[in-house]
Formats: sequence, C-alpha cells, structure tokens
Amino acid sequence: DYKKRPTVKSLLETETMQLVGMTEKSKEQKGSEFENEQINKKMNELEMKVRSLEVENSKEKQEKIKAITENDKLKQEKMNALNERDQIIEERNQLQNDNERALAERDRERIEKDQQKRRADTTQSELDKQKTKTNESQELVRAFQQQVETTHSDNIRLTTENQHLKAELSKLRPLTTSSKQQSKPEPKLQQIQQTVPPSLNPNMLIGIIPNKEYVYQQGVKIIRTDKQGNSTVAFNPIISSGIVRFGGFFERHSDSDFSIGIADSSAVFGSNEGPFEGQNDKKTVCYWNEFTFKKQTPPLISIDLRIFNVHLQQEFRMEKYLNGEKNGKDE
Repeated sequence: DYKKRPTVKSLLETETMQLVGMTEKSKEQKGSEFENEQINKKMNELEMKVRSLEVENSKEKQEKIKAITENDKLKQEKMNALNERDQIIEERNQLQNDNERALAERDRERIEKDQQKRRADTTQSELDKQKTKTNESQELVRAFQQQVETTHSDNIRLTTENQHLKAELSKLRPLTTSSKQQSKPEPKLQQIQQTVPPSLNPNMLIGIIPNKEYVYQQGVKIIRTDKQGNSTVAFNPIISSGIVRFGGFFERHSDSDFSIGIADSSAVFGSNEGPFEGQNDKKTVCYWNEFTFKKQTPPLISIDLRIFNVHLQQEFRMEKYLNGEKNGKDE
C-alpha cells in the first residue's frame, strides 16, 4: 500500500542524518579520499533514489486522481441509471393510466351503444305497433267506407225502385175512380210508404272504432280505454229513409260529458277525436248528456228532415236516472 511507504521528506531526513554522521566521522578520521568518494557515490545513489521516489509518488497521485475520477463517473452513471429507471416507471404508469382510461371509454361507448340499440329497438317496436294499429284503423275505415258505399248504392237502388213502383201504380189507377177514392192512397202505395229499415238488433251492434287504445267494445258494451282523451264510435246502418230506433244506457261520469247524435255517411271519425273534429263539424248533429241541442249546420238539412229524437223514459227524465241508478248531482 502506497500509504504505508515512507515519504520523500522522511527518507531525505534519514539520509541527511546518515551523511552528517558520516561527515563527522570522516572529519574525525581526517577524511580520507576514499571515504570522500564513497560519500559522493552514496550521495548520487540517494539523489537517484529520491528522483525515483518522486516519480513513483507522482504516478501514484495520478492513479489516485484517475481512481477518484472513475469513481465519480460510476456514481454519475448510477444516478443516470436511477433517473432513467424512474422515468421508465413514470412512463409505464402513464401508459397504464392511459390504458385504463381507454378501457373505461370503450366500456362507456359500449354501454351507450347498447342503450341506443335498446332505445332504437323500443322505438322500432313502438313504430311497428303503431303501424299495425294504423293499418288496422285504415282497414276498418276502408271496410266502413266500402260498407257505406254499398249501403248507399242499395239505398239509391231501393229509392229508384220505390219511385218506379209509384209511377206504375199511378198508371194503373182506374180513370173512373171517384175523387174520394182518389184521395185515399192505394194499399200498395201505403205499404211502400210505410216500409222502413229494420230496427237495430243488439246482437248486430258492432262499433266502428278507429283505435282500441282509446275505446273498445266488449259484447254490447263500449268501454273507454283512455280516460282523459276523446273517443267516438259510429254504428251502421246508413239511414236513407224511415225510422231507426237506437237504444242504450250511458254511465254518468264525475267530470266528463257524453253525447249522442247522427252523422252524414261521408263522416270518418279518427282516434282521440270528438264527433265534430275537423270536417266532421259540418257533418254531425249532436246532443249532450243533458240532451241539449249541440249544433245544426246547413249541410245537414237533409238529416233534419229525417226523424231524429232523443227519447227519455218518464222516470229517467224526472229523476235524472242513468243506467238504472241515480248518479251524482244534477248539472
């Protein structure tokens, strides 16, 4: 170990002490020439040794400085490695956080897509139901219109035949008939004039209902489904002449009104509509639940010529009974 070696100074001091000792000894011996040569030789050796020690010491210092430099370099590399490791860990954590956010976003998008798909399926299902109901309503309307046209054609045909029979009977009257006999109607003519369409059979009462979400028929009962909306139900046959009797009971409601009336054959009633909505306002005559006259529009003059009465039995009219029971207060 170079730290345990004697320093140059200590060596020089030791050698100097020896030289001093030898010098004093040589003086005492009166300094022979040989001894002087030995002393000079020894001095030269000492000088060479000192130079060698100085060179070696310088080399050791350089090696020590180099070792310190290498150590500092290793420390710096270690610190750089630690910093790089910390940076890698931070980047890895950042990537992990980004991955977790991406997974959460993907899950959210998937959930949103599933919700949108369910809403779309529900909407499509509702549209399909509505389309089916619309088709059913249109089919009912078409069937009703077809029935209206058929009945109207039959009425025209019967009216034409009636007029033809009247003309034939007029031609067959004897010219010698007295004025009294002429004033009396012929039996056949009287029979024709008294012919009226048959009364409605309760078993044949099938209401024309546009949409069962608002009202439906159960047997001979007409039941409202939507308690808040309007509902209109029409019945056949079309009345061209004569009298048709239509009977039934209404249940009194606490805050809703009902009405009964007659409409032109061209009226088509829609869902959640009263009998006088839109163009039907000019095609209907209605009486409210107290049987007060609602309206009479000019296009229905032909209807007014027919018999259209709302008849109440005496006990109903006097006591305000509905459905066989006295309900609510009079209004």
